[in-house]
Amino acid sequence: MAVEACGMCSREVPFDETVHVLVHTHGESGVIDRYVCRTCYESELEPLFE
Repeated sequence: MAVEACGMCSREVPFDETVHVLVHTHGESGVIDRYVCRTCYESELEPLFE
């Protein structure tokens, strides 16, 4: 089973338990492309888009 390190908490989780996050910053950072664990997504990112 493939694992991925969460882009927020660095915990290694099974790939199928991650969320792919793309953020276009319109700045020098350009596009931020990360996989985050579902826990971080649900607690930190999902509320921003409700």
